[in-house]
Amino acid sequence: MKKNNLLFLPASLMIMMSCAEGGNMFNETSFIGEWHEIMPVNKHILQGVVFEKDGKASSVGMATLKYNGWELLKKGKECNIVLSGESIGNGQTIQFSDTLNVISLNNDTLTLGKGDMYRIQYVKFENSEGQLIGGSDAAMGYTYSKVLDKKIRIFEEGCRLLSATDPNVTMAAYSVFSADSSKVELFLPGGAVVLDKRVRPDGTAVWNVEDDDTYMVEKCNDEWLVTRRGKLLYVTSGTENTINAEFTGKGGENLFVTFFNNAGVAQMNYNGGDYLLYQYRTASGYGYKNAFADIRGKGKNMTLTLAGSESIEFTEK
Repeated sequence: MKKNNLLFLPASLMIMMSCAEGGNMFNETSFIGEWHEIMPVNKHILQGVVFEKDGKASSVGMATLKYNGWELLKKGKECNIVLSGESIGNGQTIQFSDTLNVISLNNDTLTLGKGDMYRIQYVKFENSEGQLIGGSDAAMGYTYSKVLDKKIRIFEEGCRLLSATDPNVTMAAYSVFSADSSKVELFLPGGAVVLDKRVRPDGTAVWNVEDDDTYMVEKCNDEWLVTRRGKLLYVTSGTENTINAEFTGKGGENLFVTFFNNAGVAQMNYNGGDYLLYQYRTASGYGYKNAFADIRGKGKNMTLTLAGSESIEFTEK
């Protein structure tokens, strides 16, 4: 929670909230956990709040803003969270409070606001052990890394990856490798997953789960990529230096491509399927392919060849 959003009052912090959104009554268990704020500008900063059992609370990544207790109060379909805290600075400690409205609480996303003034969105975080790093550790932004078997701050130890699908998404993913690079721990906004290293027949390395179609990590042109089922989700430079193109075939077929020039890959969507294609050299124009699809183009014209099918000619709109 950003410090400049706080209104300092002599009482404890109260957060107004709907206790019956979607017909489901919320209780203390609904809020127990570590919540990370989605930072619109300072994407490298990790901060938030931990709601613990027995009315305890702590701050994440905010050494001068200390939460120390919380209580859930209900009244009909409305409820409040009373969160107590201290602001430490300039040689003095000030008790503070802030009254925020809960706009929504859906699964792992919590959105708070103050009237029409602003909105603050949080994503619930769980480490790979499914346990919280609470107290002073959470206040300093630490979480547990399974592959390193120690507490870390992922924005210091990890490689930061930005959304490849939406330039407005502010939550980043982080990858943390084991000492021998045999495993990578992928910290996503909704949790963490550990992937194993494998080597393709061409000698390139990837990290994934065998016989699974979940996440895969690989490196292309010094850019780290995270894909799932052929769709690029995260990449080191995000949507920087990308080109979107839409093509139409002679039979009215539509084909969409996003060229990620920094990584040397192209994300193609055709006939409802996603294909991540890798750049290769051509005498002129451009070429991208994988084991299932190949596109070659020059100027406005492009040819798509799918494995086992005839080529289709496309023209850029």
